[in-house]
Parts: sequence; C-alpha cells; structure tokens
Amino acid sequence: MWVFCCGMFRSASTLQFQITSQLVQESGRGIQVGWIDAKRFAEVRSHYTDDGYKVIKVHLCPEAIQAEFAAGNALGIYIHRDIRDVYASMMKQRQKSFDFLWNEGFLDTCLESYQTWTQLPNVLISEYAQVMADLPREVDRIAQHLKIDITPDRTCSIAAAHSIAAQKERITQFRQQLLQTPLNPSDHREIVDYHDEATLLHMNHIDSAKIDRWKDDLTAEQVDRIEAKVREWGIGYRASTLN
Repeated sequence: MWVFCCGMFRSASTLQFQITSQLVQESGRGIQVGWIDAKRFAEVRSHYTDDGYKVIKVHLCPEAIQAEFAAGNALGIYIHRDIRDVYASMMKQRQKSFDFLWNEGFLDTCLESYQTWTQLPNVLISEYAQVMADLPREVDRIAQHLKIDITPDRTCSIAAAHSIAAQKERITQFRQQLLQTPLNPSDHREIVDYHDEATLLHMNHIDSAKIDRWKDDLTAEQVDRIEAKVREWGIGYRASTLN
C-alpha cells in the first residue's frame, strides 16, 4: 500500500510526511521511501513489491499515481493552506519575485494539484491553520487514517517532537553537519538547496509559520491577481484556498 504525503507546497506537507513515517516505522507496518519526482513514480514503483506501507513525499499527482488510488492500493495525506500564504512563503523560500513564480505557472500548479488530490478516494485532508493550532489532533488523525493504534501519551510525544522549535533545532544540526562535510565538487546546487534525507528539511525550510503572512508580504495588486486566478479555476473563496 502506497502512502502519499502530497500536500500543497509550503503548507506543512513535510511535517505530515515526518509524522506519517514515524507512525509507520514504529508500528512495523512499513517503510519510508522519501521524496521522489512524482513523474518518475512508475519507475520507482517497480522497485517495491512488499505489501506494507511505503511512505512517499510528493506534490504532483500524475496518472500513474492516480491509478494506484483507483486500484485501492493507495492512501493520501494532504494539507492545504491559504493560497496567498503559499505564494508569499514560496517567494521567500526560493528568493524569487512574484512575477517569476507567476510566469512559471506556480499558482496554476498548486490549484490543479489541489483539485486532483482532494477528489481522489482515501485521502485525508487537513487545513494548515488547524494543524498548527492542534498538532496532537493531527497526529491522531493521521494514525486513524493509517489504522494504526496509538496511545494519547504517544500522540502528544510525537507532536512535541515535531513542534516548530524542534524542527528548527533539527535544521540547525543539519546545517552544522553540512558545513563540516566536504561537498561533492560535481554537485552544483546552492548550499540552501541541500536537504536532510531522513526529515526532508532544507536549511531554509522554515521561515514563518504565521497565518495571513500575505497581508504583510504581498501588495494589493498581487493579492487581486491571485484571487482572480482562483476564481478562474472555479474554486471560489472556500476555506480550501482562501480563508
């Protein structure tokens, strides 16, 4: 059974992946595969034949992944966030301008993926603000979705281990380790592009978990363009995309 942690960009999908991986591995129910290029899923699939949970982090949902849901061979764990906050957060994380992301089609990618994932069967759908406000509840919801028994004490301890403070400490430790490790001269990535293979945290992964950061980071004209695009997609002003 494939478990796709597939949330919207910059919306705590890595957090869901970490919690899911821990629950699956501690229960002995499966393994953590990690992040993959969703377009290569058909290739990756051929390397795993066991029946246990196989936890994968993706954002996009190509036909090969959709087919696993149609066959009853997949679970999804999806999280979404106010799309204006998503946009503002991505600008900061990638150090790109509003127009760069716009011309790249970033917003359309987010909205298309939102529509695809949320219409599939067996997908747990979470909302960013609620998760940030009550992380133990989210741990419990994920465990229930996976049909993994967990005690209230363990729920709280897993949540505490994945608080923002704990995540920032992991990033600090990873940064120190990375700076002390000779880098491959043939690897031309910027240092901020490196990530920890186990947690999938980047060196600049967490900037601000603030709700409604778009009010400070985006101009009125930029907000109007985002909201108009959401209307074009026919999604409207539901909490799914705009709070």
